[in-house]
Amino acid sequence: MASVIRHAVAGLRWILIGAVVAAVVVGASIGVSTVALGHAPHTGNIALDRPIAEVSLVADPGIDRAQAMDAAVAAVPDSRAVSAEFETEHGAPVWEVEVVTSAGVEYEVTVDAKTGDVIGAVDHD
Repeated sequence: MASVIRHAVAGLRWILIGAVVAAVVVGASIGVSTVALGHAPHTGNIALDRPIAEVSLVADPGIDRAQAMDAAVAAVPDSRAVSAEFETEHGAPVWEVEVVTSAGVEYEVTVDAKTGDVIGAVDHD
């Protein structure tokens, strides 16, 4: 009989430990969400993670993806465009275009997103 009680107490101890861990996790989650969301009511304003000038450049590039890819292919003879990503470098909007030659050599070509001019090409092989 004593071993049954001992096993029951051991089981209750693990249930108690589990309940304490669950309470800590729930409390921490509530605390993190409170800090993340803040205490002030939502006013409808949007917080920007970059300066407004940079956001406006990202929203309206001068050339589109296809034009950037065409400029990159023209800059690297006997190549085809594989991908293009719109980025900012030193506050200026650029397209980073990856091209591959028929020999398998990969280049990353930087194209000015306003003018379409090729800024540079880097050989990745």
